[in-house]
Parts: sequence; C-alpha cells; structure tokens
Amino acid sequence: MKTTTLFFSLALAAAAAQAAPSTASLAGWNAYGDVVSQSGAIVLTTAYLDGGPDQPFNLSGQSAVDIATLEGAAGVAPYALDLSTDEYGTEGSLVQQSFAVTAGQTLTFSWSFTTQETQFEDRAFVVVDGQVLTLATRSAPGGAGQSFSWTFDHGGSATLALGVIDTVDYLGVSQLSVQGIEVSAVPEPASVLMLAAGLAGVGAARRRRQRAGGV
Repeated sequence: MKTTTLFFSLALAAAAAQAAPSTASLAGWNAYGDVVSQSGAIVLTTAYLDGGPDQPFNLSGQSAVDIATLEGAAGVAPYALDLSTDEYGTEGSLVQQSFAVTAGQTLTFSWSFTTQETQFEDRAFVVVDGQVLTLATRSAPGGAGQSFSWTFDHGGSATLALGVIDTVDYLGVSQLSVQGIEVSAVPEPASVLMLAAGLAGVGAARRRRQRAGGV
C-alpha cells in the first residue's frame, strides 16, 4: 500500500513538471493590461494612456489597469506593489498563473526591462506565492539577458505573477519581457523505480527484524 502511494505521488510530481508555465503563448495565463506573447516571450507594458492619441501603439491595443486590480490579481495586500510611500504604484500590466510543484524544484526565467520614464521609478517585478521581488526600476534597469531563480520549499500549488507598473504618474511607458520559464525536473522514472525498490527493501527488512525479535 505504501509503495503504491509512493508511485502515485511521484506520478503526480511528474505531471506537475509537465504543467509548468510557459512563455511560448499566453495559454494558461490570466492577463491584465497591455500583454502579448511574441517571439517566445511574454511582453508587458505600462501602456499609453487610455483614450490618448498613442493608445493604438499599445502592443495589445489594451490600456494598463488600475493598481488595485493588479494587487488583487497577484494575490498581495494593498500597497504591496509600491516601492515606497513616495514611489507608489498607479497602473500597469500583469500575468498570473498557478501550477503544481514539488519541494526542491527550481523556477527560472530570463528577462529584460526598458523604459521611457525619466523621473519616477517604474517597477518590474515577480510575485511568487505572495512574495514580491523587484526585477528592475528606472534607475536600476539591469542589463540584457538578466535571469531569475526561485527554489520552492513546499509541494502543492504555487502561484507566479509577473508585472510592470507606473509609479506616481501615468506617463513614460516601461516594458518587461520574460522568456524561457522553466521548472526543474522531478526524478526520472529509473530513479523513481530505484527509490521505490529501496524503500520497499527497507520496509521488508524492518518487518523481518520485528518478527525475529518477537515484536
């Protein structure tokens, strides 16, 4: 029975790895604001103003959405996406997805950030299971081909959100591009079989010792 349970759990882990998020398309993602999938990357912008003459230049044709909507979509508390009380979020774009993981798996992706903002600290960020981490700001944009890594310390459902926001004003379009999302593999089938056989052997040896000791 225990061996069967082990195989079932490991099979679920393998399925979880196959269900990892991808940047090849927006399939499986919840998208808010100006978001597109192009050339294998997901691209998000703070967008030109709704109703303004430049709105047709938004990548998706959609405008940015209010910061409160983004906070709810990312699963974080109000003001959690603000850099500070002075550099508070106003609007932006975000993608979000939940998927299954096993403890010890590592999420990785590469990203780049560009901005037209000249005054305030527009922010690109990632949210993993409710924890907000800054990828870039106007004054710290990072170079080309930056990478991100996160190792899960739990199994079950994980939530990932990626976003970019305007701070203080609604001007100066900023853009976040994310590609190559991967979640490290679980043990291969041969390793699984060896692990299961080893555990079964340990259990059998323990039962023999118990019988020999009259327990």
